[in-house]
Amino acid sequence: MSLFLKTCALAVAVPLVFIGCTTTDPQAAFDGVNQTLSERTGTHLRWMRDEAAAAEMEQEVDGLLRTNLTAQSALAIALLNNRSLQAKFEEIGISQAELAQASRAQNPVISANWRPPVGGRGVVNSDYGLTQNLLDLLILPARKKIAASQLDQVRGHIAQQVLDFNQEVQTAFYTFQALLQFANRLAVIVEVNEAAAEVAQRQFTAGNINSLELRNQQLAFPQPPLALPRAQPQARTEREKVNRLLGLWGRQTVWQATEELPPLPHEELSLADVEAAAVTRRFDLAAARNDVVAIAYAFNLKRSTRYLPGVDIGVSSERDVDGTWVLGPALALEIPLFDQGQPELAKLAARYRQTRRQFEALAVNIRSEVRAARDALLAARDIATYSAQVLLPQNQQLLGEALLQYNAMQMGNYDLLLAKQREQHAEQATIEALRDYWIARTRLQTALGGGFTPSLGSGATTAVLSSAPSPSASRTSHEHQH
Repeated sequence: MSLFLKTCALAVAVPLVFIGCTTTDPQAAFDGVNQTLSERTGTHLRWMRDEAAAAEMEQEVDGLLRTNLTAQSALAIALLNNRSLQAKFEEIGISQAELAQASRAQNPVISANWRPPVGGRGVVNSDYGLTQNLLDLLILPARKKIAASQLDQVRGHIAQQVLDFNQEVQTAFYTFQALLQFANRLAVIVEVNEAAAEVAQRQFTAGNINSLELRNQQLAFPQPPLALPRAQPQARTEREKVNRLLGLWGRQTVWQATEELPPLPHEELSLADVEAAAVTRRFDLAAARNDVVAIAYAFNLKRSTRYLPGVDIGVSSERDVDGTWVLGPALALEIPLFDQGQPELAKLAARYRQTRRQFEALAVNIRSEVRAARDALLAARDIATYSAQVLLPQNQQLLGEALLQYNAMQMGNYDLLLAKQREQHAEQATIEALRDYWIARTRLQTALGGGFTPSLGSGATTAVLSSAPSPSASRTSHEHQH
């Protein structure tokens, strides 16, 4: 038995040579995503993995809610408090666990048989075996490489989802802020109009104007009282959308926001070479590339092991009927008689071509998306600049002059009404133009893969396909690179 035990120990020790020490803790993978996003966007991610972290994050949210929220502070709350986003982070933990599983060899199998004599007398025949899947040990490094590529793919998807979430939060907040600003402006206009109507009523009571003139002045400004009831519900609706994105409920929903949109930045950053920057920085493109790499690895692995579908090696020991023990090596080999792996190879080859075409299509779409986002930003800036520097000042000046002429009885109610309506429309157009600019800027940041820095090429995420292993069976002469 001593020889059997030594041989068993050797059979168990051999797989240890192949076993890596890949951890199941996904914190390092998450920290990598957080670091990249922090460098590009200035925001920081936190993972609610236990009750202590949840309590600490809730305290940070409460502290931020005590301030007048801006788009950036609202985004900080959303990244901490949105449960749907926190649920997405668990995909990193799942993929890390799959990598740890792929880094471990299969457990050895112990078998035993006892065969007593049929007559009930004599020595019981018994045999013992210990086997290990040899093919599993041989392909373990390749399997680990595939799982690592899949983890990178998941990290890329999570990073892109965070960027898309950032855009959604900021867009909703800018929309709410614009409605709030316009509603506040309308409320002031309504107060001024009510004061003017009260003055007209006093003039009528004093006999300075007749009933027709009183009625004309009371009906001179009908638009603000009608627009305000529409603007206020819209602002409340957008506020609830912000609440949902920020994960707020109960007492947390009683927060205040800065009443005005941020002004236009003095200078626009350089938008040259945005296409090249986007295809090297986009996380979704990097994730698509890792999908191609993983399938290529799987194809090459299956092709190299197609004739060795199952190989088990080990030791076997048997006790004969005369009481003696025999010991020797054991081998179990699956014979690829009916299935040599052709269907699986064809499936993997088709999937490789499919993911490669999807990768190339995504690269084309990204280039178009970033061009459109760049053009939309430039157009939005031009409109916002014209509205703030030309349209609104001119209409405010026109209204001031109209009021002077109206008080001097050189202009009628109708002309004053037109001037007031133009000023109100210019006010609304200016606010909407500024809102559209910040939304366009946020969309361009997302299209660029996060960040809006002077050096767009810094911190690039490799998204080229030239280094991906290609199944030779699926190569064609017309394949090209992006």
